[in-house]
Amino acid sequence: ASSARWIEVGSSLQFGQGPAGMMRLRLARPVGSLASRVTGQRFASSLSMDVNASGIAVVKIDCPNAKQNTMSKELLEEFEVLSNKIQADPKVRAVVLMSSKPGSFVAGADIKQIAALGDAPAEVLAQASGMGQAALDKLAEMQSSKPWVAAIDGPCLGGGLEIALACSHRVASSSPKTILGLPEVMLGLLPGAGGTQRLPKLVGAQTAIQMMLTGEQVRPAKAKKIGLVDSVVDPNALERSAIATAVEAADGKIKPRKRKLGWMDWFLEKTPIGRKVLFDQAGKAMQKQTKGKYPAPPAILECAKAGLEGGHAVGSKLERELFGKLAATPESAALRGIFFGATAAKKNPFGEPTRKVETIGILGAGLMGAGIAEVSIAKGLRVLLKDKDQVGLSRGEGMIAKSLGAKLKKKRLTTYEHDSQISRCIGLTDETASWKKHFAQADMVIEAVFEEMSVKHKVVREMEAIIQPHCIIASNTSTLPIGEIASVAQRPENIVGMHYFSPVPKMPLLEVITHDKTAPHVAAAAVEVGIQQGKTVIAVKDVPGFYVNRCLGPFLVEAMALQQQGADPLKINQALLDFGMPVGGVTLCDEVGIDVSRHVVHNLVGDPQKGYLGVRMEGADLRMLDKFVEAGLLGRKTGKGFFDYSDPKAKEKPIHKDALAILKDFRHPDKDASRLSSEAMVDRMMLRFVVEAIHCLQSGVIRNARDGDVAAVMGIGFPPFRGGPFMYTDRLGADVVVQKLRALQKEHGTHFEPPELLLKHAKDGTKFISSSPE
Repeated sequence: ASSARWIEVGSSLQFGQGPAGMMRLRLARPVGSLASRVTGQRFASSLSMDVNASGIAVVKIDCPNAKQNTMSKELLEEFEVLSNKIQADPKVRAVVLMSSKPGSFVAGADIKQIAALGDAPAEVLAQASGMGQAALDKLAEMQSSKPWVAAIDGPCLGGGLEIALACSHRVASSSPKTILGLPEVMLGLLPGAGGTQRLPKLVGAQTAIQMMLTGEQVRPAKAKKIGLVDSVVDPNALERSAIATAVEAADGKIKPRKRKLGWMDWFLEKTPIGRKVLFDQAGKAMQKQTKGKYPAPPAILECAKAGLEGGHAVGSKLERELFGKLAATPESAALRGIFFGATAAKKNPFGEPTRKVETIGILGAGLMGAGIAEVSIAKGLRVLLKDKDQVGLSRGEGMIAKSLGAKLKKKRLTTYEHDSQISRCIGLTDETASWKKHFAQADMVIEAVFEEMSVKHKVVREMEAIIQPHCIIASNTSTLPIGEIASVAQRPENIVGMHYFSPVPKMPLLEVITHDKTAPHVAAAAVEVGIQQGKTVIAVKDVPGFYVNRCLGPFLVEAMALQQQGADPLKINQALLDFGMPVGGVTLCDEVGIDVSRHVVHNLVGDPQKGYLGVRMEGADLRMLDKFVEAGLLGRKTGKGFFDYSDPKAKEKPIHKDALAILKDFRHPDKDASRLSSEAMVDRMMLRFVVEAIHCLQSGVIRNARDGDVAAVMGIGFPPFRGGPFMYTDRLGADVVVQKLRALQKEHGTHFEPPELLLKHAKDGTKFISSSPE
């Protein structure tokens, strides 16, 4: 999707000799007032062009001061000027469009330009789409006289793919960095520069709808299989192959690919009844996935249907109208906010590490240790995976082999990539005579052993006697204070927390926790490793629960309080599902494990002067969790918890009879929540989460509100379309949240007291998060 606002501008062309005697044209983009243009002020250009002796113009994109090319207003302005020049030049017979940046074609539209429009009406936002459409419609019209070949290396996403779709031919490199897709739906938007119209025609409606509704990004091999690209070549041969394709196209030897319709495609796309079947089924599948919470998917379906039924012009008109409406929705603003936060998290807040981590030792080959090993070897890190015996090690290695095998079967990995990753993981046990020599080579050791302080201390002492002085010891603890773990260390400055979330290969978040003696270069290295592993990393202060679990604790307490006051656990679950949570609060306890939930909750109880939550953990009788654990009701892993999992075929699990008995024993004598509305129950639980998130920001546990939102969404599944606790508060209004909390405080107690920072925002009428990225 394009976020451009089309502007007609004057231009200046500079000529010179390029390599190999090619005529070189460099477009200098005039910026600013008409006076500055007349006086000859020039700024760096995003486009350059070389024309060879065969009449093939090689146009290269190189957006200045950016790691990735994006389809911005400025790029489209230059593109119009250059395409006019090409069309008017009789010496140019065909064009190759590629990037000057290795491993980056065009990564999408410049989303910041949409955010910069703020609260502009939908009509203004629709103009952004309309201008991008006009640019690419013009490019598409040129193809009959001067064919263009898109030479794709690296990300070709969103607006980048829409540019490629307007070209006659597409050649992709086989680089692992090359991916193609229209992921606008992930930002609450739709492809707004003709993508909803051109993609179905090229790859078929079924495939296109799947790609656009899910934001699927395909690799080169699959892109060729579905007809999205014409050929896949080695990255070193990309330019040469694209030029050869352009020559053949200019000579009339090859024509743009035309999809052959099978009878099913013909029925689904060319007949009214077939289109009804196609879009009805797509709509049902979409509703099942989104629960009606996201407005972008149905809009995408509408645009694709309009194009198939009414043609390109009709579909494009609806596309730009709906793009404008979507860009103005709070859901899109929330999703863009998460995108900005996740993008900002790719920058290391501690700067560049002084030493690169290449070898990681991992202690414990259980679920967490094996998961950490898997994401590490996938990104080129060498891993020493150690468990106490061969049984434990084999179990961990088996989990890794099973996961990588599934990826190989689905062709997400080549055989070479699969074998290379497996070879980077070296298994060790206490019985391996050389394990200490191996660990002496490690740059970092991550412990994923039992959650007990004495065990952690033993690990630190043992490792410091083996590893080199520069080696970092990282603890994967989810609850224990990092400073206390480091208290027995000879080099406490080398101790840091790295809290991964389970299952590690699927959960994107990593909390990096520094204690008061952690050296900055150690923190920098921990963040860098997390980023290399593909994680979204947030820096967190060393306090009980860190950030995500610290916020989760009061939320779980309130879910217990509601049950103890007579609220039906099934209704509590459904209320949270309707709010947009991936699972209900009661189910969450069962999924995490009631023993683990108990540990998280009890770890937060204590004196606030020592970092604990004090009254903010009140509201329920926490002894109830002790009774569950004593009764063996530990959740899904034991087949019984709050719910009964004895019947694997049952879609809705009933409340376990032993759980009902315990709930009856802990029934509150006075308060009755059995008739509370879903909205009231959600308020009580989610506002407990929000209050603690704001306390974390207020006390410096997290660096900023964006980090808090990203961590909540990626750590526990806070509804992305609501944007996280801070954007959710902004959307409701700080004053409204204060009013709700005051009412709950009056009825239930001081654990609902509004934080000072929230009161300040309510008084000043300010938001926690600005509409544009900081």
